Amino acid sequence: MSYRIASAQSRDSSLIALQRHEKSLSEARERLISGRRVDKPSDDPAAAARAERARVNQTRSEGLLRSMEASRTAMSLAESTMGGAIELLQGARETLVGAGNGIYNAADRTSLAESLKHVRGELLRLANTTDTGDHYIFGGQAAERVPFVDTAGGVVFNGVAESAQGSLDEALPLTLDGEAAWLGARSGNGVFKTAPGNLGASSTAWIGAGSVSNPSALELGAGESYALTFSDSSTYTVTRIAADGSSSPYPDAAGSTRAYVSGQAITALPGMSFAISGTPQAGDVFTVEPSTEDLSVFDALDKVISVLSDKSAGSGALDQARNSGLRDIDQVLSNLQMMRSRSGDTLNRLDGFESRTDSRIEADQVIRSKAEDLDLAEAISDLSTKETVYQAALKSYATMGKMSLFDYIGT
Repeated sequence: MSYRIASAQSRDSSLIALQRHEKSLSEARERLISGRRVDKPSDDPAAAARAERARVNQTRSEGLLRSMEASRTAMSLAESTMGGAIELLQGARETLVGAGNGIYNAADRTSLAESLKHVRGELLRLANTTDTGDHYIFGGQAAERVPFVDTAGGVVFNGVAESAQGSLDEALPLTLDGEAAWLGARSGNGVFKTAPGNLGASSTAWIGAGSVSNPSALELGAGESYALTFSDSSTYTVTRIAADGSSSPYPDAAGSTRAYVSGQAITALPGMSFAISGTPQAGDVFTVEPSTEDLSVFDALDKVISVLSDKSAGSGALDQARNSGLRDIDQVLSNLQMMRSRSGDTLNRLDGFESRTDSRIEADQVIRSKAEDLDLAEAISDLSTKETVYQAALKSYATMGKMSLFDYIGT
């Protein structure tokens, strides 16, 4: 059996082969120029899929880096702001210590009250600090509105508790819970709170902050309290008030009456020790109740300012205001220092998180590069081979074009 191949068919086959080699050469040149082995999924579906996954992961990581930078800016501002507040409160504490100077008259105390009012105003300004985007950093989850509003009854929180987050996947706070920072210190000494109740006009008695003498012996639950009621200037009775409001002599009717000595530690209540000083009046009452997390920076100052501004305030009221004020300022200082430490911890954590995220981005870039980028030496070799093949195909086609029967007849 024999086959006949027409010269036209041969030329067409050579032309198709030439065009195919030309296209392959052109693609090789384009890859060399772009430096990419995979420009579209059809070039290498598996490699394109790997590159796309790496690209998505890289984009997500870059978004996290932006959120981290926003969080770092907010936490740095919060940390420095609370540092400023701590300095102001330490100055207020020194002022309050000075208020105990016995030579100060009413005008001197009024001057001290004005100084504390200035501190209060600065603290309110700091509590309403905004970032460069006009977001209130202590607004919690309501960073768009003023978080602290000064009302007739004191400063109230107008934000939303808890901090706003910059990422759903990672803890990247953009704000702080201002209520916890500025209005959430523990009252009293942190375990229990002593306070004057109804005191007579001529009473000079005041009660100290006290301390825990035996933690295991404490018998003071939520809603419970003790009342120390003076029968005269030298004796008092102790009453225990239950959470439901009912009361009973403590420890019993026969043993509830105690002798009073000014400044002497009172250890009649289980696990607690505190002192009452001065000269009480019959009917004077002092209370002891559990500490709560509702002590405001501003209320701590307001109570002191109110007494120092009162020119008719007696020595007992002044001593009580000064000592309770020092106790409360110490508590709000401790709370702000704790919140400031949390901001510092967040900044440290962000540093580590950023380093890990940078490493993930670099790893994804390597994966993309291996999947998409061209091996330069291999590409040059491939281009040289394709150029040789193309030149050979071109010569073959040119030779084929001269092999027509008409060429031979015409000679």
